[in-house]
Amino acid sequence: MSELGTDFRRLWISSGVSNLGDGVRLIAVPLLAATITRDPMAVAGITIAAELPWLLVSLFAGAAADRYDRRWLMIGVQLARCAVAALLALTVFTGTTRMLLLYGFVLALGICEVLYDVAAPTILPRVVGKDQLPRANARLSAVELTTNEFLGPPLGGLLFRLAPAVPFVLDAVSFAASAAALRRVRGTFRADQGEDQSRGGVRRMLRDIGEGARWLRHRPLLVGMTAVVTVMNLARAMTLAVFVLYALELLRLGAIGFAVLSSAVAVGAVAATFVADRRGWRHAGPVMLASALGHGVTTAATGLTTNAWVAGAAGAGFGFATMTWNVLSSSVRQAVVPDRLLGRVGSVHRFVSWGSLPIGGVLGGLLAEWLGLRAPFLAGGAAVIVAALAASPLLLGVAALLPEAEAGGESNSGGESGSDGESGSDGESGGG
Repeated sequence: MSELGTDFRRLWISSGVSNLGDGVRLIAVPLLAATITRDPMAVAGITIAAELPWLLVSLFAGAAADRYDRRWLMIGVQLARCAVAALLALTVFTGTTRMLLLYGFVLALGICEVLYDVAAPTILPRVVGKDQLPRANARLSAVELTTNEFLGPPLGGLLFRLAPAVPFVLDAVSFAASAAALRRVRGTFRADQGEDQSRGGVRRMLRDIGEGARWLRHRPLLVGMTAVVTVMNLARAMTLAVFVLYALELLRLGAIGFAVLSSAVAVGAVAATFVADRRGWRHAGPVMLASALGHGVTTAATGLTTNAWVAGAAGAGFGFATMTWNVLSSSVRQAVVPDRLLGRVGSVHRFVSWGSLPIGGVLGGLLAEWLGLRAPFLAGGAAVIVAALAASPLLLGVAALLPEAEAGGESNSGGESGSDGESGSDGESGGG
């Protein structure tokens, strides 16, 4: 950690604290929903509300990240999330929470999360050198997954069992602590645009978004990778939409058992961060292809079992595959995309790939109602395997870009000299 500098350590602490609260809420919200209704479609509405903001505001979030100081944008968002989580805790404490109200809170937190997650990866290249990006992303991913999916979920299940409002109080406190740590990160994190990008209103912002979309569109390899991630996220949302019912009804687990099962993903994910830390850029293409295939196989395997131990092992394998993909793809993108376009290119990528999450939530709920709780896992896993195999020539071509990526990113503006990926917490999605 010391070799990455003091400011990276502060960023790392901010991320860890925030993701601990997220992990607690990740379990508490579906458990709260399950106490209100056992209708699969109604419970799936939580996932839809959480992921819908990627379709609604992600493009504007990218433009904002390239206009304003990214660190201050992240601080403001964390404070807003603190206020929303505190209000949710109040409604739970007073017993006034209803499904529509819960949807509203989840939607508001989702909008804030989009703003934060689009801005977060854009500041990392200024905190560490480009040659340190794989290591820095691995360290951030390790703390995010450890807190979000390993420590947070069991703690959330335990706290919810003690008192349903307590997990949301902890979530609010975590956002405030994260903002305080971000405040101590030194430097200016506003993209150098050569002019005042804060002016011009909506029309100017739409032009900014168009510039990022054109940059992305002219790189076939990057477009192909985005397509694979879109299917990965679609499949993950299909399974998350009914995962609480799968655990409670098919695996016969309680609240704490559900939380422990959810945290199994983090076991494999943390292991993957150590592998990515050692290998850096090497063998990125074949490893990314294997990771996409592993994502699909482990998703389908989860739907084939009613044994909690087997489901946990599949979850660990899923975490390993997904985190390996995320670390490598986000590092390549940060290295090759010009700094002034990082927010917009990332937001266009996420608009497409993460925009599939609410669609996946709807499909997961419908498949569960029509065909049973296994169906979202089997259909999602099969779709990812097909997508990975179809894109295998493109994915194997990633390795050819890495020497250019190590040399620097801003000169890589032609043909296929680009790649994709996202950093930040991907615990709730299939891939970056």
